[in-house]
Amino acid sequence: WRGAAPTVARATLLSACLLGITSEIKMKLSRSGYFGKDGSAFHGLPVMFVSTLCSSFCANVVANPFDVVKSRMQNMPIAADGSAAYSSMVDCFLKSIRSEGIFVLWYGFTPGFVKLAPYTVICLTLADKVTRAMTGKDAL
Repeated sequence: WRGAAPTVARATLLSACLLGITSEIKMKLSRSGYFGKDGSAFHGLPVMFVSTLCSSFCANVVANPFDVVKSRMQNMPIAADGSAAYSSMVDCFLKSIRSEGIFVLWYGFTPGFVKLAPYTVICLTLADKVTRAMTGKDAL
């Protein structure tokens, strides 16, 4: 169960950021007029692409520190006497920052974003378009 708490925190923050930020950016861009009337140019695909790409970046900024802590806690060696390098998620955050600086929390940001961005663009755009086709309303 090592790393369960940061895994749950990461998933919660990632999903909240992706959905909330996508919805907000989509609404703002649709009203801006840059993407046609009510963002309807090319069936709204450019608006969804930009909003999901931006939300992927923001979500990765927020969730990456928990990803780093999760990985460190899951991979920490346990001594024969049962002692571990980190006693909790907070302890792992603090020790990592003290020993390597604040930017340690964003190690692996680029590969994480390269993985998350296409997934988000495809999944949230698909969810939005299928929901619109089925219900006549936007999902996001």
